[in-house]
Amino acid sequence: MTSNIRTGGSKKEIDPEEIMKRKFRAKCRFKAIGRLAMANTYWLIEAAEQYEGVEDVKRRVAQAVRGKAKKKRLLGINDKALLNKDAHERSDFEKKYIYRIIGGLKCFKRYPNHVKKKLAAVTYFRYYGPNRVIVRQHHEAHALYFIVTGDVMVSQMVFDELLQQNVSVDIGVMHPGDMFGEVSLLHNIPRTATCTTVGHCELLALMQEDFKNVLQASVQKQWDEVRRAMSAFTYFDALDEVARREGCIVAKMKAYNRNETILGDGMGIPNFVYFILSGQCQMIETLQIAVTQRLGHTSYVLYDPYIPKQESDQDIDAKYFQAYKKGREGQSEDATLLSSSMQVTSSAKGTETIKKPSSELSKQKRSGSIKRDSIVTIQEEKETEASTTGTPAPAPILEDEVPAEVQEGAEEQEGILREASVKSAVLMQPSEQHRESVRFSIQHPIMPPPNLKTYFMQVCLFYPGSTFGFGENMRDRRIIALTPVDCMLMPKIWLLQRNTANIWSRIEHYLEKKIPSKKQLFQEFVAERRWQEFREQLVADVVARSKTVNLTSVHDVPYSIRMEEMLDI
Repeated sequence: MTSNIRTGGSKKEIDPEEIMKRKFRAKCRFKAIGRLAMANTYWLIEAAEQYEGVEDVKRRVAQAVRGKAKKKRLLGINDKALLNKDAHERSDFEKKYIYRIIGGLKCFKRYPNHVKKKLAAVTYFRYYGPNRVIVRQHHEAHALYFIVTGDVMVSQMVFDELLQQNVSVDIGVMHPGDMFGEVSLLHNIPRTATCTTVGHCELLALMQEDFKNVLQASVQKQWDEVRRAMSAFTYFDALDEVARREGCIVAKMKAYNRNETILGDGMGIPNFVYFILSGQCQMIETLQIAVTQRLGHTSYVLYDPYIPKQESDQDIDAKYFQAYKKGREGQSEDATLLSSSMQVTSSAKGTETIKKPSSELSKQKRSGSIKRDSIVTIQEEKETEASTTGTPAPAPILEDEVPAEVQEGAEEQEGILREASVKSAVLMQPSEQHRESVRFSIQHPIMPPPNLKTYFMQVCLFYPGSTFGFGENMRDRRIIALTPVDCMLMPKIWLLQRNTANIWSRIEHYLEKKIPSKKQLFQEFVAERRWQEFREQLVADVVARSKTVNLTSVHDVPYSIRMEEMLDI
């Protein structure tokens, strides 16, 4: 009996191996909680900053100083804690509260209210520190991510034929409000790119099962819309399935109302190409024209301070070849002085001329103008003395006949004179340096001419199937929607990477050639004004010849006709 009880008691005892397994699980859970707390310290520390005590004065002062410089956060610590709560444990009140929070976030503005309510029940908060990999290429997909704060770098592994290995290539940067990870979930394929955080990033994650129930229909609708838009343009017919999928990822669909600025005047998305799907828009350019009237004649002058003045051939010669002309004139003057100093001319009676050797010519050429003038003066004085006295002039002393000591002294004196001439040429007197001071840091404003008027000219019209934004000249230009316009926007860098047959460069060149320039618009403006003046003068002449009295005034003309006539060109 006792043996049976002992046996039953021994069965109820826990196995030592099971005890070890439980301890190991507890240890792993504790480590996981510790790692999770360390990973989320960046936003968990917000609660530690709220110190309401009165004992620690230093802490209160530090908190007050930090509070001034602290940025306004989109999500508070209580909101993040609520978003970390399991979806099945959230109450209806908490779901409504989350709906009010995420309804104002930039990443959820694209969805209708009924979709936001569903997202409020299943989204989770995620935080990643700097240089953390969120998703990795070729890995299995488990979630979809919305960026709340921070930037995310997107990169792909591409095989380099030169290095014969895979190289990571940066594709672009995603900002708050963007979404990533939907491609793998939508098509059931591995990750197509690697997403790495640039700094501190706060995300909202949507798990795979919730994505299928909430967002798959709406995301699939957006993809089908982009695919139909791409199929409307023959430029994308040569793309394969992978390239089309990438195009659906990077494309943006935009709708513009009437009279809304699409591109220009600081509006529009830079480095994106616009493809018009529906509607009509126009390009308008600003012209600044100086209008002057003299003796009953009106003259128009285009004012554009950004266009440099065209140089004629004569201006180019004076600008680029004037230095060479001055140099040649200086060389000719030096040659004249050198020849006069190197040759000893005889008097009018016909005395002989003796030329110095080439060594003395080179020395005389290197010496200053003072020495050359003195030599010429001495030679002339000796010649005049010989002519007055009747005695022949003494023969000039050549370099070979001068003793060595005298020659060395002469060389030293020549070097001193050369240095003095160089210093006098380089270091001029302050009174001789008449040079205006120019400060390049201060830009003096260009005063526009008087009677300057601004006119708006219609450059061209864009219809469905047109495209713009390839880098054409948009100075003083803007594109305005005449009717409601729907556009598809594609990144220019993505198009240039798939530049089949150089199609995009050719389109840019075609737009630059076909769109009229500012001067052509000005000529058209002047021609229209001349024609308008001729019509008005012709009507005035016809009316002046008739003897009938015309009692018609402007108020007798219908408003529609008056408005049409008042419209400027």
